[in-house]
Amino acid sequence: MTGVVRTLRGSRNVNKRATDTQSLYKRTSRSAYASPLPSELPWWCAVALATGESTPAAAATPARPGGSTARGDIQGLRALAVALVVCYHLRPDWLTGGFVGVDVFFVISGFLIIGTLTGEARRTGRVRLLAFYARRVRRLLPAATVVLVATTAAALALFPLSRQSDVLREVVFSALNAQNWLLAVLSNDYGHAGVGASPVQHFWSLAVEEQFYLVIPLVLLGACALAARRGGRPARYAAAAVGLITVASFAFSVYYTPLDHGAAYFITPTRMWELGIGGLAAMAAHRLRPGRVQRAALGWGGLAAVLVSAVVFTTDLVFPGWVAAVPVLGTAGMLVAGLERNALSRLLGVRPLTYVGDISYSLYLWHWPVVVLLLEVSGRTALNRYEVLAAGAASLVLAALSTRFVEAPFRRSPRPRFRATYALGAGLVALSVAVASTGWAVAEAELAGLRGQSALDADHPGALALDPVDPRPVPPGVPLVPAVSVAAEDVPFRGLTGDCGIHDFTAPPEACTYGRPDAPRTVVVVGDSHAGQYSTPLGEFVRLDGGGRWRVKVMIRNGCPFNAVPPAESGWPLEDCARQNAAQLEALRAMKPDLVVTSAMSPESYRDDLKWGWESTARMVEGYRTMLTALSDAHIPVAVIRELPRPARPVVACLERNPRQPGACDTPRAEALPPTSPLVEAATGIEGVSVVDLTDWICRADTCPAVVGNVVVYRDNHLTDTYAKSLAGPLLTALGLR
Repeated sequence: MTGVVRTLRGSRNVNKRATDTQSLYKRTSRSAYASPLPSELPWWCAVALATGESTPAAAATPARPGGSTARGDIQGLRALAVALVVCYHLRPDWLTGGFVGVDVFFVISGFLIIGTLTGEARRTGRVRLLAFYARRVRRLLPAATVVLVATTAAALALFPLSRQSDVLREVVFSALNAQNWLLAVLSNDYGHAGVGASPVQHFWSLAVEEQFYLVIPLVLLGACALAARRGGRPARYAAAAVGLITVASFAFSVYYTPLDHGAAYFITPTRMWELGIGGLAAMAAHRLRPGRVQRAALGWGGLAAVLVSAVVFTTDLVFPGWVAAVPVLGTAGMLVAGLERNALSRLLGVRPLTYVGDISYSLYLWHWPVVVLLLEVSGRTALNRYEVLAAGAASLVLAALSTRFVEAPFRRSPRPRFRATYALGAGLVALSVAVASTGWAVAEAELAGLRGQSALDADHPGALALDPVDPRPVPPGVPLVPAVSVAAEDVPFRGLTGDCGIHDFTAPPEACTYGRPDAPRTVVVVGDSHAGQYSTPLGEFVRLDGGGRWRVKVMIRNGCPFNAVPPAESGWPLEDCARQNAAQLEALRAMKPDLVVTSAMSPESYRDDLKWGWESTARMVEGYRTMLTALSDAHIPVAVIRELPRPARPVVACLERNPRQPGACDTPRAEALPPTSPLVEAATGIEGVSVVDLTDWICRADTCPAVVGNVVVYRDNHLTDTYAKSLAGPLLTALGLR
């Protein structure tokens, strides 16, 4: 989106550079795109495309009748787009669909940039690649580099060590225009469900644009060459190529978004069609002759589509998919309507709006780091009203300064020297990468020194400090384990082979197994990640069993409880969970283990952390009961561990802000305990199914502490693996294994 903004913002300067061509526009019909189309291209077409031989400057926007190419309404449209995004980021609850501002930017970008490139191909039969990419370098990289370097410095100064490494890694990916793919991977990583937002997360949209613009000029180059070979018109071939990419991308977005909502939001193939729609609108502009009524319908209807999307849409929608077509087509309608002046274009072209449009790229770049850093300093998860005003004002000031002293000088540079421009671009990228990588390496070295320092000993009894009969003493002034900076990484399955977060039925027997694969007696852990967190204390049981009689097999799937009724994400049932559980049930019947252990996240944790749920508690109970009854009928003993008490706040972040007052991060017991326990309710009365309640080994009579026995209890909504290990004695006793 940022790329859209910057490219679009320079329309005035481009228009100034194109004044020598405007007499040509006055002799044509409604737009520059009505220029005569060469039926044949000279042999040097491909060479000119690759080397950027000089040609007349291309106009940035389609011209209106009379030769004027000024499109103040586009600047106003940029202002609307960035206002939606900024408002959404300041307070998402005020404008739940404000994220569609990014889609508006994508369409504007495609309209201007694809329109400019195809216009150049129409007039000259060539596309100057070196000149195109040089313009992108000058307009985008200077301001982006300043923001990335400043954010790196702020992260090192203000962020806790636990966050520095991840943030600086994202700065590197942002500098390399690959941030969207990193976020797509992290969106699928269950372990990142509770991780705080990165101050450079918004660079994902810039990455999408730049990846798209690495491809589209080459596509137009190919269209140009094919037109030359076949004696056709370049514009028609270009339109066909862009149309094909647009249709394919839209189809993929519709198909893939329901399958992986998180990744689909960020990846380039699901977004290319939005830029393509803008490009197709620009290429068709010279053929469109909407009358006054049609222009009004396109313009005001398009504005309504964007505004209604911003108000009505939420992150629960399967987006982008087909839903994004509403703001995308609305934006395209406004752009086409503005080919001739009308009431809407005059409204969008008023000076306050065009000024915000002028600074919109820098405003987009700066506002999100300001919001994230302010939240980090305040320790809250949302800005209050005063902080909203402060963040908004600071973003505007930084954007104005960045536009005036960083963007403008590079955009206004005289005729570009390609070597100097590309050297500048390489230097700016290298600067961002070097600064962030250095900090990243330092942070990783510090974290590496803290990892592994999580041994339980007399100074760190963990859960045994809550033993109702013989509580272990807790010496004061002892460093916590795991160290708070690495507590979020203290996860189970260490030392096991295979990806134990998603059970693989084709894996060898030793995968995700504690003990000998051929041990005569077996405990199987099934369910979601909250069941998986108890695999470590069960693994301790196997380790201490000197006879090799027992093994523990981990058969979990993160995010999928052992339930016959699948949960639903945004109304879409996660059928994969049901299929996995059905297959596990058959495997358990065939295996006949000595004990099955299961647990699950509470309904509140599913709803708040994963946005998944069931249509009712009764359906959730029914699904659990179906699975447990099937095991009971197969004469397989089952132990159900009651749902984990839920902390009221992110414990790790709280402990980092309160290193000397860990009690500030405790949660009242009444608040931490789930109001319902569907899994326990389902287990009640089923023969061979017992219930294990470890609550008193995690919580005191009135509170559920963040730290017990000098051990950090929670890493997010899960136990740290170190604390789970300290539960080995109570758990094994409750299971009758010792």
